[in-house]
Amino acid sequence: MALMPGTAVAEAFDWSAQLGKSPATLQTALGQSGRCATGGFSIPVRWVNKDTTLSDSLFDPVETPGPGAIIIGGEPDPTNDHEDERTFSPSKVTSIRCTIGQEATIEAFAYEDRLVRIKLNFDRCDSRELREGKLFGNITGSDKPFMVERCDGVDLKEKDFDTALYQSIKARNKYGYDREGSPGMLDFQWSGDMYGEYGQAERRVMWEVLCYRHSRNELSRMIPPDGMTYRCLIDVENADPSRWSATAMYEILRPGMIFDSVATRLTAMRLFIDMPAERAAALAIRPELQTMVDAIKSKIAARVKDGDEKEDAVSNILGVGN
Repeated sequence: MALMPGTAVAEAFDWSAQLGKSPATLQTALGQSGRCATGGFSIPVRWVNKDTTLSDSLFDPVETPGPGAIIIGGEPDPTNDHEDERTFSPSKVTSIRCTIGQEATIEAFAYEDRLVRIKLNFDRCDSRELREGKLFGNITGSDKPFMVERCDGVDLKEKDFDTALYQSIKARNKYGYDREGSPGMLDFQWSGDMYGEYGQAERRVMWEVLCYRHSRNELSRMIPPDGMTYRCLIDVENADPSRWSATAMYEILRPGMIFDSVATRLTAMRLFIDMPAERAAALAIRPELQTMVDAIKSKIAARVKDGDEKEDAVSNILGVGN
């Protein structure tokens, strides 16, 4: 079952305009070019101690300084509470994931049915197909076969969209390069202005924009395995926080005698965020998350108190301190 090509949609769609709209509206706008599935949203709450605080980040709001090490075979640290699978799932935050033809995968998040973040990863599959899953059989419990999606190969041809986007970025002249690629002598770290009310939020988001070849499977597929050098161009548009966007593009380099030249420019990912709406969502779910964290802190305090009382009792029996 081959998926319908959707390259034109992925390239020409006004993604920024979808912020503030519902996931259903986005799915309708994509039409037959996109396959979408909606789901929930979970925040990891792995480590908590008495110094844990909450930030205004929607995706990583739990800040625990100095989380303890996981002790194997010994007594756990009573002042740190660790559960690797523990999460907080606010009901008013939902997610939607879509695939668009052979070109892109979309992951978006909504608060109270209004999109606050949209992320596109350009997969550039040679072919993307739905196939019946063989490994686990039919795990859906229905008569329908369990379908899995396969993205085979990678299309490294520069498209009209890549060229147009690069020219637009070049005209603005506010881009930079991620040094984690294979930088040349004249490459520089992206250093756009990030200040004011949303400066910290922007700096957090930039960790998602950087093109780490070895940490993202969907991006590493775009780098040929024959050792060809590349670099990652980064562009951010942050004049309007409610329509904040970032683009990362791979530049595949052609070796030269003195300087390497760019052989191909490939869009790797794009990110669109309504910064005020995303912060409002984080603050809205904060009381419920705070209640959860406070309950864990109370458990820690009781555990520490119980341990202290047991130590005092042992000391009294042994006559320590008398």
